[in-house]
Amino acid sequence: MNSINHYRVTSKQDFSATNEFELIWNNTNDAIFLIAPDGSILKANPAFERILGYSSEELKGHLQPPILPQHLIEDQQPFLKRMEKGERLDYYEVQRLTKSGELLEIFASYSPILNVDGELLYIVAMYKDVTEQVAAQKKIMESGEKYRFIAENTSDLIMILNDKQTITYVSPSVAALLKIPPDDCLNKSILDFIYRNDILLFMAKLEKIENTQTPLQIELRYKVGDEGFLWMDLKLQNVVDDNQTRTILVSRDISERKKHEEELRYLAFHDSLTSLPNRYYFNQLLSKEIARCSNESTGIMLMYLDIDHFKDVNDQYGHAGGDAVLIEFSKRIKRSIRTTDIVCRLSGDEFIVILTAPNDQAEVHEIVERIQREIVKPMMIEKHSITITASIGISAYNRDISPEQLVKRADQALYDVKEKGKNSACYWCE
Repeated sequence: MNSINHYRVTSKQDFSATNEFELIWNNTNDAIFLIAPDGSILKANPAFERILGYSSEELKGHLQPPILPQHLIEDQQPFLKRMEKGERLDYYEVQRLTKSGELLEIFASYSPILNVDGELLYIVAMYKDVTEQVAAQKKIMESGEKYRFIAENTSDLIMILNDKQTITYVSPSVAALLKIPPDDCLNKSILDFIYRNDILLFMAKLEKIENTQTPLQIELRYKVGDEGFLWMDLKLQNVVDDNQTRTILVSRDISERKKHEEELRYLAFHDSLTSLPNRYYFNQLLSKEIARCSNESTGIMLMYLDIDHFKDVNDQYGHAGGDAVLIEFSKRIKRSIRTTDIVCRLSGDEFIVILTAPNDQAEVHEIVERIQREIVKPMMIEKHSITITASIGISAYNRDISPEQLVKRADQALYDVKEKGKNSACYWCE
C-alpha cells in the first residue's frame, strides 16, 4: 500500500477513493464500523475504539457485541430484519456500553449495503457520542430558563411557524447555518428557505402533521445562498397555545454525515484503484441496460478485455508498477469508447465494456480498433517505457439469453483469442 500511495503522489495524480476513505475512516470524530448480516462487528475505525474502548479484534465473532446493554439485546434481531429489508435508520437514539462499563448516549445511523440480488452484504454504522449534550440538556430542562437558553445557544436551527407557515421565531444559529440574519427570516414563509427540490416533500410532511398531530422527522435541504444547500435532519411538532396551533421545527446539520454516506456508498460500488464501477455495480448496470434496450428495441454488446502477459509486468515492475499500468489502461479504454458506453473493472487485469445501442458491427469494429491503437502506445511508468497489448472477447445480447450467459459468451470469446495468440479481438459465435 505504501508503494502505491507513493506512486500516486509522485505522479501528481489526485487521491483515489481509497485515500479519501482512509482519511475519513481514520480522522473523523464519529465512530464508523461495519456490521455483518449476523450482527457481529467486522471492522471499526479508531474513533470507535476511542469512544467505546473496544478494538475491532476484540469484537469479532460476537453475535451480541458487549457494547449492547442487557436491556437492548432483544432488539438486535428485529434490527437485523429491518436491515435485511434495506431500511435505513438515521439519527437513531440508542445507549451503548463502553469497555469500562460506562453507559453512553448515542446518535446512531445505519445504512444497509445490498448486492444486486437484494441480499445484505454488510451494514455501515455511524455513532455520534452525545452523552455530554444529553446530560447538559437534562440540567437545562430542570432550570427556569430552559427553553430560552436552548433556543438561543444551541447549534441546531429552531423555528416556530404560525398556522400560515410563516416564521414567527428563529434561533440565532440561522446566521451560521444558512448565512442569513435572524431578523431577515421573520414574517417570511418557511418555503422561502427550503431547497427547491425538497419543497413538495416538506409540504407533504406539514400536511401530515396537521392531520395526525404526531411529531414527524424528515431529512431535507435548506437553501444556502442562490444555488447552495445544507442537509438537515428536521423534526416537526405541532403545539397548541392560547387556542393557536404553531409548528416547532428543530433542524440539525447532517451535511458531513451525508458526505460520508455518499463516499462510503461510492466505495461499495466502485473499484478503489481505477474508480471504475466494480463487479457488483456492473451487474446492476448491465441489468439496467438490458431493460432499457428491451423497451427501446436497441442492442447491447459486451467487450471483455484482458491485458496480455500482465503477470510479467507485475514481476518486472512490482505491484506499484502493475497498478500504474491498470490505471493508465482504464483511462485509455475510456478515451476510446463512446460517452454512452460503460467500462467496469471486474478483477485483476480483467475489464468489461457495455456497448450501448451500437448501430452495427462496423461501429463495434471501429471501437475495437480505437482501443487497440490506444493500448499499444508506450506508457511511462516510474520512468520506464512500457508497451502492452490486450485481448478482447465480444458478445451480442438477444432476448433468448440471460445476462450471465451474455458475460459467459464474451469470456469464451476472450479465451479463444488467448488460445490463438492474444493481442486480437474475437466475436462469440455458436
